[in-house]
Amino acid sequence: SHAWEVTKRFSDFDTLLTALANNKYAGLPRLPAKTLLGSPTDEAAIAGRKEQLRIILNDLLGRADTRTSQQVRQFLAFDSHSDSPVRSLQPEALRTFEDPRFGVSGLCVSPSSNLLLCTHEDSTHLSRLGRVWSVVEPDELGALHLWTEASGGGWKRVYSYTYGIKVRSLAFEEISRQFFVGLEDGKIEVYSVEEGSMKPTRKAALELHHKSPVTYLACSPRRLLSLGFDTAMRAIDTRTHELVCGGRLMKRLKSESDYLTCGHLDDMQDRAYIGTSGGDIFILDISRNPPNFLHTLEMNGKPVTMMHVCMDRLLIAHADCITVMSFEAKTNEEKTRALGTHRARHLQADEVTILSVTTAPERNWIFGGYSDGSVAIWSTQESEALVVLGAHMSDVTQLVWLPCEPWGPALFTGGGEGKVTTWLLNGQVEEYALWSSQGLFSTDPNDPFSMPRVGSGSSRPQATILGASSDGLAAFEPTFGGSSDVFREGGVRINPQTLKTADDSDSDNDIVGAFR
Repeated sequence: SHAWEVTKRFSDFDTLLTALANNKYAGLPRLPAKTLLGSPTDEAAIAGRKEQLRIILNDLLGRADTRTSQQVRQFLAFDSHSDSPVRSLQPEALRTFEDPRFGVSGLCVSPSSNLLLCTHEDSTHLSRLGRVWSVVEPDELGALHLWTEASGGGWKRVYSYTYGIKVRSLAFEEISRQFFVGLEDGKIEVYSVEEGSMKPTRKAALELHHKSPVTYLACSPRRLLSLGFDTAMRAIDTRTHELVCGGRLMKRLKSESDYLTCGHLDDMQDRAYIGTSGGDIFILDISRNPPNFLHTLEMNGKPVTMMHVCMDRLLIAHADCITVMSFEAKTNEEKTRALGTHRARHLQADEVTILSVTTAPERNWIFGGYSDGSVAIWSTQESEALVVLGAHMSDVTQLVWLPCEPWGPALFTGGGEGKVTTWLLNGQVEEYALWSSQGLFSTDPNDPFSMPRVGSGSSRPQATILGASSDGLAAFEPTFGGSSDVFREGGVRINPQTLKTADDSDSDNDIVGAFR
């Protein structure tokens, strides 16, 4: 038989969620509040409590990582009733590079150069009060580390340097083997790593931001883009280290307290995208000096923490979500439009902020790093997270995806506790799917977590892919057109709100009672 019953108490759910959290499962649903006078006794209260617990169970079964976890399988006595093997889809930590004194502020991974570079800064709350209150030595507020893979497969640190000021940003240019270190005092140190050597040589120190912190660096073979707390952007020739374009953006900021937070260097089209703490993104033409303003994107007043471009899509991390927008060609910036938003249901803006974003386009995945140390994984076809991993203790500021060998496929993450961790993602792409309360459709009869088609002769209940319908469009569709892939474009865009009637509801309680 493929059906059985399990009986669980409120305390069993508490134990389950605690066990999941202790094993690096994050973004978990919360238990309903406990009653002040012990267990509820009236039937209405008991029924309401049961419904809340069913919703929690639905959430855990909906995500790819939690439904394949040992804790959920044991909770539902799955292994006792099925001989089918279940592979855990939780990312597995392979190795860690660590400087426990500081949080990670920059990360560059270059397999072709056999280098992993990371910068650190003292990001504790006490350090913000001044050097005297730092939890580390007063003359140790930042660090730079270079790691390389040895011939035997092990890793070794080939260079380290400790700074008396915070190290705020990092960029690496592979062709010239140069890297740039942005410091708290506004300087940018330039290093080169000679071919055949892993020891960096300091080439120059660029003073570009008038003793204000360098908040962001990005580079190409031609240019280095630098943003500072002084509201200035600078474009530097990476070969001569001369300033080729620059200007201050103070007059375009919404308030005097706003500052430049992050950017994207579109070197092919001579553009710079610049994010602000006030929720704006300025698009500048940097082919001339001074730069020419092209367009502004507004992100609802929430600070823009990171941007990432994948093919013809611009992904923007802000507040508690990642917004996907079209990445238009130069002179067409005004046509930029929002295509979708990705969130983790139980990681909300009043508690966490999303700090980093990257993609795995060959898998149609999006990664987001949060201020509580969580890392979420989305499919480009879904707005809800497939996996939420407790990767770090706090502040996932850096994400790097490597799609292939020798160091991939793997995800590199940098956290506030000073660790850079490499994660292996097990399983096939099709295994990472959201479930609805009806289950997940699959044609594989050996998949213990799937259901065959109706009429196939099986006694197992009917199931469908989450969001699937007769017209082939997903309920959690992040786009408005016929394509469910935010990295592709096609079909006429029709806002579903225009089709909404007065009787339609925005409630998501239709899954309540699915396990009755």
